[in-house]
Amino acid sequence: MGYKPVYDYRADQLGKQAGTHGAILVEGRWYCPSMPEPLINATIDLHADRIDRETWIKLIAARRGYRIMPKENADADGYQRMMCPAAASKAQCPNKPYSMGRGIHLPLIDPEPSPTGPLKVCRQHTITVSPEAGAKQWQALDYGSPEWQKVYFRLRNSVEGYNGYAKNPLAEGIESAGSRRIRGIAAQTILLAFQLAHANRRKIKKWLDTLSLGGERPRRRTHHRRPKKEPRSWTPTGHLAPAA
Repeated sequence: MGYKPVYDYRADQLGKQAGTHGAILVEGRWYCPSMPEPLINATIDLHADRIDRETWIKLIAARRGYRIMPKENADADGYQRMMCPAAASKAQCPNKPYSMGRGIHLPLIDPEPSPTGPLKVCRQHTITVSPEAGAKQWQALDYGSPEWQKVYFRLRNSVEGYNGYAKNPLAEGIESAGSRRIRGIAAQTILLAFQLAHANRRKIKKWLDTLSLGGERPRRRTHHRRPKKEPRSWTPTGHLAPAA
């Protein structure tokens, strides 16, 4: 249906999560297998207090140069052709000599020698990533990046705000099992759907009351939103301290 996942991870889901054809999945995105360990374990090190929040932000940004890039859109079955950062002109790597000498602004990849030779993603120009590879943790945006923060927190705030609205004990009170005195998941789901529909009607009515219709004054005043924090100041262990 065109939806793509954007979410946070538990502490035991951080760092390297999966692999395919040599490429590694790190916190939801595919990267070069030779990406430096400090970049792979950046969030783990932050939780363990081995790095500070400013360093974490810099390491997350540095991951971009090692990201496996899409060559084309996924097909109808979810298979997608992707290429390593050296082949995509985003990095320099000895395994692909034509990528060398493109400038110091591109990261220089240092592949680990192997008796069996380079990995498939390092040998070939492109690889095919199946829809099953890393499907449990994959997401569409770079974890922790400004783009990820903008989408994730907007969606999460909407969901959590609506949950609190529907849990109001003076209204639908969906958190109270006593408001649905019937057994069975199917029956509970149907009754919950009615409760959420009523919460939607209540929210729409409140919104209509803030509009000026027919030249009349609104019945209610709009809510004043709290000032939001700068998205780039977020880290998994808290926001950065404001600059003095």
